[in-house]
Amino acid sequence: MRLIFCGSGAFAVPTYRALLGGPHEVQAVITQPARPAGRGGKLRATPVAQAAVEAGRSPIECPDINAPEFVARLREFRADVLCVAAFGQFIRLAARQAVSVDAINLHGSLLPELRGAAPVNWAIIRGYRKTGVTTFSLVDAMDAGPVYLTDETDILPAETAGELTERLAEIGAGTMYRTLDLLAGGAEPVPQDESRATRAPLLKKSDGAIDWSADAETICNLVRGTYPWPGAHAVYRHRNGQENELTIARAVPAPDDAAGPPGTLDADLFVAAGRGRVEILEIKPAGKRLMTWRDFVNGYRLAAGQVLLAGRT
Repeated sequence: MRLIFCGSGAFAVPTYRALLGGPHEVQAVITQPARPAGRGGKLRATPVAQAAVEAGRSPIECPDINAPEFVARLREFRADVLCVAAFGQFIRLAARQAVSVDAINLHGSLLPELRGAAPVNWAIIRGYRKTGVTTFSLVDAMDAGPVYLTDETDILPAETAGELTERLAEIGAGTMYRTLDLLAGGAEPVPQDESRATRAPLLKKSDGAIDWSADAETICNLVRGTYPWPGAHAVYRHRNGQENELTIARAVPAPDDAAGPPGTLDADLFVAAGRGRVEILEIKPAGKRLMTWRDFVNGYRLAAGQVLLAGRT
């Protein structure tokens, strides 16, 4: 079959590379425009655009795939399937109908669970033990189209959102590849069960604010699910009254119950939670490098009885 690939983020790169090496003809790769990045504001191409250039292809930067002039351009390719992964634009009917068979998307959850922009993050934050990827037919509602294939995987106990996203991207490449084989054979997708639908909205900075009155497992899920962005954050108040925001990069629930009020450091320098204790492993003070908790404790001279405050919302 003849394909148009639409992708921007790193999650889409393994799928794009798999399709290039497969039996189907990738006619074009469409991606978001390069945007300023870093302190210097230098334009940076999307990960998919970079992968296309590495493969000797010329990516097409598209600010609006639904613009009439771009829909006309899509039709000129006379493609069978629009393959979409981490593209970053809502693809409307006219653009979907520019191909002859279907427009399909790869999503990082087991739909209809976790529809939205941050399914991997919310799967971890909410304490899911399993997640996966889904290929489905695009419709005019967010992640609501009928499903072709799903692939399930366990969420590993210490896995962060960044790590799980990379692993799901690799799994999803195979899922998309097999979906195209199904399409070539005339397969029809299966409607989603709307009664099971849940949401996974785009994360905000405030979503990473730690509430120490929550139980230790919930706090550690937040740490894992918001890393590397926006990061689970708390506040450390120095003896002179100055406050510094801290991003906790890795933490695990500690055995035994907490002896003090939530947020208090105990004799082990674990943090008391509403139930249980949190052992911090890695931390990043605002404006500083990532460091071990032990290095932070030694450098800032923390002691039992001191308190970490809730994150700012």
